[in-house]
Amino acid sequence: MDQETEFITLDGSLLEGGGQVLRNCVALSCLTNKPVRIINIRLKRDKPGLKPQHLSGLQLIRDIFKAELQGDKIGSKEILFHPSDVDQNKTFICDTKTAGSIALLIQIALPPLLFSAPPQKSKLPLPPRTQKAILKGGTNVSMAPPIDFLIEVFKPIVQREFGFNFDINVIGRGYYPQGGGEVILSVDPLVNQALKPLNMIDRGKIINIKGRVTIANSPKDVATKIISGVSQALSNASLPELNNIKPDIEINIEKITFGKGHDILLWAETSSGCIISGSAVSNRGQSPVDVGKIAAEVLLRNIKHGGCVDEYVYFLPIS
Repeated sequence: MDQETEFITLDGSLLEGGGQVLRNCVALSCLTNKPVRIINIRLKRDKPGLKPQHLSGLQLIRDIFKAELQGDKIGSKEILFHPSDVDQNKTFICDTKTAGSIALLIQIALPPLLFSAPPQKSKLPLPPRTQKAILKGGTNVSMAPPIDFLIEVFKPIVQREFGFNFDINVIGRGYYPQGGGEVILSVDPLVNQALKPLNMIDRGKIINIKGRVTIANSPKDVATKIISGVSQALSNASLPELNNIKPDIEINIEKITFGKGHDILLWAETSSGCIISGSAVSNRGQSPVDVGKIAAEVLLRNIKHGGCVDEYVYFLPIS
């Protein structure tokens, strides 16, 4: 990189000191076209520095924005990132080669792609080409939002409130430790348009609860046990808001290439259009009933705090 380039230095150990600081800083670097130096990357984690998931996300953004990137190696605690012009003529591919979260790859890619349209040269501009990225890794893994959350909760909220369009197509599921999931992210860049202001102040009343249990290469009775765990937790909570509301939970059975897994997403819809969720994914030592109970308990916690969104909706810089 040019030695005269002035970089904004950002400390990756701030706040939670994990990967989200890194992803947000790089996404905002692209949005503002400002080169950044990020130091102390993931300093508050047990194993600081870049892991395969973070490295894959950085390299994806490097390719999209024809950026210069230094320090992009496993374990690195410092990077230099200098964005340039957006490559308008490619479908981008990002493979974590692990069960690294695809949802967190979307976190770093979606905001910059929304504003990736080239300058318009005519008074009657043609719509910009839809930007696509093929993302490979884990679709449903611990410590990250499940891909179903993005589809059923995040997407309808931000499309309605902010006024932009994107699509998530799940080609295949991937669970820990093998990964192997695949998702296609399609984004329609904004042209001469700002995001609409957010106005969510009235949660309204809960009108229904929906859910989806996914079992991949697992016995069918696993789904029944997960739903049983949900019913037990919701019944034991005795929450007045949920009186006379029976969850409508669908069962999704999939065959996957690598490994096996199961998970559940629950979401409550309100009279004002809010969507509140809770989720859980199978972990070693947990029974399917426990998975259902955990998802229901997360949903209940998010309902009880009284807000218009749940704990994961904030997870993109644009929100």
